[in-house]
Amino acid sequence: MSASTVISDVTHTLEELLKSAQRPASSFDVSLKSPAEEISQQKPKVNLFLYRIAENVFARNQERQPIGLNALEYPPLWLNAFFLLTPFAEEKLDELRVFGEAMRVLHDNSVVTGPALQGALEHTSEELRVTLCQFTFEQLAQIWNALDKPYRLSVCYEVRTMFIDSLIQTPVSRVLEIDHSFSQS
Repeated sequence: MSASTVISDVTHTLEELLKSAQRPASSFDVSLKSPAEEISQQKPKVNLFLYRIAENVFARNQERQPIGLNALEYPPLWLNAFFLLTPFAEEKLDELRVFGEAMRVLHDNSVVTGPALQGALEHTSEELRVTLCQFTFEQLAQIWNALDKPYRLSVCYEVRTMFIDSLIQTPVSRVLEIDHSFSQS
């Protein structure tokens, strides 16, 4: 079962992964705000910005699931999340170093399960798949244009699949006995 907090739980999961799996430890900070609001500081950081949520069309045609004997539950809303990863540092080489390390962390954790999951996802059998998107320069530039900022080195990641359970239940009546009567016409 996945609560409506799943979007923030997935974001928090990725944030914690970037913080805990970086080597050397504590070499950069992680920010979740818009990269348009970021300013460089003494300590390098990476910005993980959730810029898009889309319905997972491959999971759309699900059947209603039985809830006990007397109800069916409406299928969940299956979603994919898209994140922009951008490094920030005063020195360009530091920026590139933390960028590479953040990308290594997400690559090494391309399937996130079990204790790495945060919030309502913790202690569930959920599985998140983190994939580097193959965006062109033009596609990335469109994102930065929408932020009304000049282009910065960045990459996009897609996180599949998370879902939000529906609260709609439909009462049903089950077949309790079968009538085997036949007639001749």
